[in-house]
Amino acid sequence: MPKKFGRQGFSLIEVLIYTAIFAISATFLVAILTTVTRVQTRQVSSNEVNSQLAFVNATLQAIIQQSALVDMTPGVASTTLNLRMTSSTLDSTTVYASGTILYLTQGSSTVPLTDSNVAVNSFTATKFENPGGFSVVQINLGMSSHTSSTQAQVTRFLESAIARISAATFDSSVTPNADNGLDLGTASTRWRNGYFSSFVDVYGNVGIGTQHSASAALKSTGDVGFSTSSAGIILMAPSGSCYRLTINSSLQLTTSSATCP
Repeated sequence: MPKKFGRQGFSLIEVLIYTAIFAISATFLVAILTTVTRVQTRQVSSNEVNSQLAFVNATLQAIIQQSALVDMTPGVASTTLNLRMTSSTLDSTTVYASGTILYLTQGSSTVPLTDSNVAVNSFTATKFENPGGFSVVQINLGMSSHTSSTQAQVTRFLESAIARISAATFDSSVTPNADNGLDLGTASTRWRNGYFSSFVDVYGNVGIGTQHSASAALKSTGDVGFSTSSAGIILMAPSGSCYRLTINSSLQLTTSSATCP
């Protein structure tokens, strides 16, 4: 009786079927792996951009809130944030973009706020005057991941408004950005006391206790006092000579020559 052998191996059709199944499975696995890798790469880029945006925002908040003055023209967007600081080592403080990096300069020291992992696409700062004496700075910052892969490219934008909240203390002269164009206080929001250790020059009329008068250089609703008997009122005679009007010990008005003011 002939010996029967069991079935061994696969037929050609089975091999082709198994090969097709393997190829399809491999295609799906490669696609899934590629997608996961792309998502992970994009997530890394997104995390990097978000992290550096948060750091820049926190730094800007700190220096603006601690500044003594936002030294910028109100309502005009600028590519450089200019701040005056109370500390001489930090004054002046500027933030600006150069190339794809955002820099912070304080006094003579300059440090980058971003690194080569991201690119700063845009940076502007706009100062707005807030009633009550506080300035608000609007920050607009665009940042993207610094990568050659378009699939991993991430771009984020920051729009923030930061108020300067610290009281102003100056260590240098305070001057307006234009002559005879800005006011210190208003008729309804007045400063209280003023203390000066030297000269005060007023190129206009002065009102003391009342609104100034158009017909008088000095108008007052109260007394004008002199701390010494040698001080008085200097008047100019029609001849052009000046005389000081004072009172003597006999309570009589007297005049003496004086230098014209």
